[in-house]
Amino acid sequence: MKIGLVGATQAAVAGLGAPAELAAIAAPGTVIQAFPTRMPVFAHSPLEFAMQALNTAEAGVAAAAAGCDALVINSFSDYGIAALKAAVDIPVIGAAEATLRFVPTLGPRFSIVTVWPPSLDYMPRQVMRDAGAEGGCVRIRHVGTEEVVAGSARPDGYVSALQHAEGDIVARIQAACDAAAAEDGVDAIILGCTCMSPIAARLRSRLPILNPLAVALKVAEMQAVLGLRPAAAALRRLPSLARLSQMVAAGAVLGSDGDCAVCAVAAAAE
Repeated sequence: MKIGLVGATQAAVAGLGAPAELAAIAAPGTVIQAFPTRMPVFAHSPLEFAMQALNTAEAGVAAAAAGCDALVINSFSDYGIAALKAAVDIPVIGAAEATLRFVPTLGPRFSIVTVWPPSLDYMPRQVMRDAGAEGGCVRIRHVGTEEVVAGSARPDGYVSALQHAEGDIVARIQAACDAAAAEDGVDAIILGCTCMSPIAARLRSRLPILNPLAVALKVAEMQAVLGLRPAAAALRRLPSLARLSQMVAAGAVLGSDGDCAVCAVAAAAE
């Protein structure tokens, strides 16, 4: 079984197959391959979000063409999930969608702990609306401040601190989880960025802490092994897929904003 990890831009994942924390829980015989976006964009606003959705959809189409049995979108924003589901005939699992549909099995109330500041809450709130889960969210707790994303496409200082483990990011994430467990009256805690996946196992709580990337992997494996392919919802237009690839290729020539500002959490965890 081959699972495509779509949209991975962090150096610890891109091109290197399975991240260690996913390899540790993958079923025997599961092969995980990363398919990075070719023109990653930092989603400061819905405009960049739409651009990133096209990037992710294009990477997912490439993953399907490479023989993947199911795809996992490596973002809690589920970039391009509807477009990708319309473009391929294999299961497409969004990290947020899978987690938000699973969390009610643990209880009706949850909090999200994210490394992003409040100005980017439009993304988790959108995926919660799409999943019909917004009513269960008690609170979004923010580890990052607005300074992280203010004023530039790449918040290099934050990235550098994470890459060199110079800050106290893991301790701050743990503190936010502790506060959620103590104050929010919730049944579970969801990590609000898949870039937190490498440090998820370090976090401790009396409540379940859900790593959306891990949840999505297991859902993808289940659908693939059971042969649960999506019903054909629309005619897949090959010219449109070719045009999508051409659009992204042209944009990639112009450069990009660089990696996700906090994906260096992986490096900080080492």
